[in-house]
Amino acid sequence: MRDYFNVTGHATNKRGSIVAINYQVFSSDIKHATAHAKKQAQQDGFTHIRINHTKEVRA
Repeated sequence: MRDYFNVTGHATNKRGSIVAINYQVFSSDIKHATAHAKKQAQQDGFTHIRINHTKEVRA
């Protein structure tokens, strides 16, 4: 079953500043949700991505 997950963390942007990141991901489990959020952050141009918290959200 697929559920929504809130994934939060921080990353470095193109200017070198540390910024907070927050993604809402539709995935089958926590591990895949975290991987999907990291991939999305890389596509958005962030580096040094650190995921602090992944939480399942009831939809």
